[in-house]
Amino acid sequence: MIDANDLYRLIESRRDVRAFRAEPIQDETLPRILRAAHHAPSVGFMQPWNFIVIRAAETMQQVTASFAEENVRAGKHDHGERAALDRSLKLEGINEAPVNICVTCHRTRGGLHVLGRNSIVHTDIYSYSTCCAVENLWLAARAEGVGVGWVSILTIEALRRILGIPDPVLPVAYLCLGYPQEFFDDPEL
Repeated sequence: MIDANDLYRLIESRRDVRAFRAEPIQDETLPRILRAAHHAPSVGFMQPWNFIVIRAAETMQQVTASFAEENVRAGKHDHGERAALDRSLKLEGINEAPVNICVTCHRTRGGLHVLGRNSIVHTDIYSYSTCCAVENLWLAARAEGVGVGWVSILTIEALRRILGIPDPVLPVAYLCLGYPQEFFDDPEL
């Protein structure tokens, strides 16, 4: 039997990490984390997700450049104290993390008609598939002492171009993984 208190502590201690130590993730750890992600629930058992594991510094630098461009664009919407606060926050750890993962959703995996997706066609992305895989990955990483940071200041078009992601595959999450400098008691934001 699983100790429910351990599960709740794990869930409550999950944090978005942006500052990583330089050490690589142990060889046996990343496959366990990805295996947990693959055990997420999925509509019609279509398992629409893919995990693009990125370790190449050149690719991470391209993603960082895209992030910087989008961050400038996003910053134009903030003014005054809010703008100063947003500029002071560390919003990504793309180059610091030893591993980046782009989680995608293959929108046509399983065919046009998948049991459970006919009425709500986006269940493959959000409510019952790919985002659940991300959450499983995140919780498994936390259990392993690995931090995860979700970089949301990116465009789908840039990720498609940088990573060579074709239609109808949709980038859903860009994650940075590594051993954190620390796990905070409270969320940073």
